[in-house]
Amino acid sequence: MMKDLFLKIQNSHDVIFKALLLALCAAVIIYALPKEGKFKYDFKQGKPWLHENLYAPFDFAVLKSTQDLEQEKTEIQKNSPLYFNHSDSISTIAIRALKKSLEQNLTTSKKNNLEVINSSLKKLTSIYAQGIVQTIELETEIKPEELIVIQRNGHFEEIEFGELMSISEAVLELKKDSSNLTGESALNLQDLLINSIQQNVFYAADKTEAVKQSKLESIINTHGKVEQSELIVAKGELINEELYWKLSSLKQEFEHSKGDDASIYFVMAGKTIFVCLIFFVLVLFLGIFREHILNVNNRVVFILITFTSVVLMGIAPMHIEGLNIYLLPFCILPIVIKAFYDEIMAAFIYILAMILIGFSVPNGFEFVYIEVMAGLIAVFSLVNLKKRSQLLGTAGIIFITYCIAHLSVIIMQEGTWHNIELSNLYAFGGAAILTLLSYPLIYVFEKLFGFLSDVTLMELSDTNSTLLRNLATKTPGTFQHSMQVANLAETAIQKIGGNPLLVRTGALYHDIGKLEAPQFFIENQVSGFNPHDDLEPKESSRIIINHVIKGIEMAKKQKLPEVLIDFIRTHHGTSQVKYFLFKEKEEHAGEEVDASNFTYPGPIPFSKETAVLMMADACEAASRSLKAYTTESVNKLVDGIIDGQAKEGQFANADITFKDITTIKSIFKKMLLNIYHVRVEYPKG
Repeated sequence: MMKDLFLKIQNSHDVIFKALLLALCAAVIIYALPKEGKFKYDFKQGKPWLHENLYAPFDFAVLKSTQDLEQEKTEIQKNSPLYFNHSDSISTIAIRALKKSLEQNLTTSKKNNLEVINSSLKKLTSIYAQGIVQTIELETEIKPEELIVIQRNGHFEEIEFGELMSISEAVLELKKDSSNLTGESALNLQDLLINSIQQNVFYAADKTEAVKQSKLESIINTHGKVEQSELIVAKGELINEELYWKLSSLKQEFEHSKGDDASIYFVMAGKTIFVCLIFFVLVLFLGIFREHILNVNNRVVFILITFTSVVLMGIAPMHIEGLNIYLLPFCILPIVIKAFYDEIMAAFIYILAMILIGFSVPNGFEFVYIEVMAGLIAVFSLVNLKKRSQLLGTAGIIFITYCIAHLSVIIMQEGTWHNIELSNLYAFGGAAILTLLSYPLIYVFEKLFGFLSDVTLMELSDTNSTLLRNLATKTPGTFQHSMQVANLAETAIQKIGGNPLLVRTGALYHDIGKLEAPQFFIENQVSGFNPHDDLEPKESSRIIINHVIKGIEMAKKQKLPEVLIDFIRTHHGTSQVKYFLFKEKEEHAGEEVDASNFTYPGPIPFSKETAVLMMADACEAASRSLKAYTTESVNKLVDGIIDGQAKEGQFANADITFKDITTIKSIFKKMLLNIYHVRVEYPKG
């Protein structure tokens, strides 16, 4: 029993891997979502209350408006006093030094100067006690009547700034008292007095800022209270500013209360169900409509990584204060998916992502509407994506769509366009520019997952590329053959479902190996000389088969994607070079011939595209050898070749049905008849 269980697990490792990856992505998103509950009512200032009468479920405080809070902060910034420190030590040291200098100079001065000197000393002491303020540079000038706080001997005192003196004012004051000095040393004594003046009041920037911040932090962001069961807003009542802040207060209190220990488990359970349902719908869509994608691991990894990354990007503004959600380039998601898959899939995955994000952001419906409109328009603008430069035009279209969608919401809600927020318009422009990141992202995903975008395929299918230009110049017959095969295969794939651009590009490159020895292939022989006439059948077969191997080598040297190299590998599958095989048997009648020398190495086709290319290649090449081009001969040719390939098992690994094969035959017959201008035979009557 254990052995059977291990075998089941081993055989189901793909399913287990995808399930674990899905669970991991869902868990990451659930963890990133806010833990609080979500207020179930939407409301807008200036719009009527569209719900039933709302009564307060509990007591809560009413938040102040942003305008009121900003006004309070402005008042604090404006009126918070400046702080200064008064230094007693500076005045003490300065006066002591002055007295010592005066004692040394008194011997040469007249005795009647003593009275003036003592008076000046008293004046200097008074000036220091009053304070000589440091020269400071502030954003606004301090007015003399402005109150400041000065610290003296550890005590704070509030005074007018004009009560402090500057150096120049102190000098003028001392000059008045010392002007009566006489004698030969009077000037020296006056200089001593003036030079003793120093600043002893200094601006306390740290203290000023600390007090200001303390006041800002102590601002109470609520005013008033709503009692439990009190009517907050009645149905149809216009939501004015007062009601808006009451509702905002209730919303904040409600969401915080749902984040406590008692209810967080229920909230998380609800979010888990919500996220898992989104992922379930995504898997259901892939399983029913895009099974070929769901069956390939790297395709599933790509979709889940891009989807989860964009959802996490949308959740980021809920954790990063000040980040405008409309600045984020959500349109990258559908553009990147469209580069590798179809428009419907890109649009579907994008809408799911926006629903998931919109459930958690403020004004969720408005967000989903604006983003979905922009994303869908982005996808539609890239339906015929042929050049990477088209992304520039798409960025412009995205910005215009954002603006129109936002304008429609504003007009519908406010009744005027004058209330458009410029910050959102700037954000829309930023998001449109950031959408251009999809250009390098497409390249990165191509390298990481081995994908091929339509843009890259368009560039590779340009006939001016190195390999195709060489093919057209050196092997014109092969080039024309490749072009015809491309037309046949592309038309067939469009009808049965597949990637037309991929099969067309693969068809253009499938025979590049013939560049090695073009003269050995009949479509390039114009002189009538066939070099195979001088070779053994086995050698001729080796040269013919070798064009596949050489083609692979050339493609790798030119760094063509593996997806295109697969068309070179498989376009002959494991079929045989029958012409030379039969010739070998004729020349060695009765001997056993080793068929492996006349068999292509394979592998056989493993996709619709590679299978259709094999059919188109064989039918187009064989059609050139028809002696008469009639409806009957073309029909017989196409039926015989494709039925023979199917009988040999060349399509065993390809996802192609008998109905598809019948459709392909019909398309090839019609196109070949048109190529050779064969008229349809009308019934006689």
